[in-house]
Amino acid sequence: MILNLHRRNINHISYALAYSGMIMGLFLLQIQHSHAQEWSYMEHSRINWRAYNKNAFLEARKKNRPVFILIFANWCHWCRKLETETLEKENIRKLLETKFIPIAVDHTKQNKLATQLGAKLVPTSIIITHDGKKLLKFFGFITADALEKALNKTLASWKRGEVPEEEFGNKSTCCLIPEHSNKP
Repeated sequence: MILNLHRRNINHISYALAYSGMIMGLFLLQIQHSHAQEWSYMEHSRINWRAYNKNAFLEARKKNRPVFILIFANWCHWCRKLETETLEKENIRKLLETKFIPIAVDHTKQNKLATQLGAKLVPTSIIITHDGKKLLKFFGFITADALEKALNKTLASWKRGEVPEEEFGNKSTCCLIPEHSNKP
């Protein structure tokens, strides 16, 4: 009788281990699948994005251009939409590369910097002078036509020596940054 109980316990343990192994396998498969689906805009972009560092601002000063900063997150649907449907349009790409110094800040990897720049939502875009004066800040998805108008208007104001400090956006076309989800 003791031997039968022992065998029954071993069978239960074997089933439990097999079930646990199956669950763990499914979990690992899900992780692998989610990484395969991960989007990395910087790997696909045709824009020569710079890192947010001293060299980018020195380049902006030397070329006498304002800086266009994109704050994005690879997990954000609206960021991907902005990147693929707006920023990669030929007219926008040329405008960013010839009239601005484009800088990309990945919130997932540079969340402290993104927060310092005032991003509570992604995508957030900021245009500043090479010495740090804010010209324009907008958040959310924007069409290529609307972005082209905003970029040209900001550029014209900046060339006249004006610092408009405009802000606009549509919260319904943004992703909330997790640490700001409980804040008003």
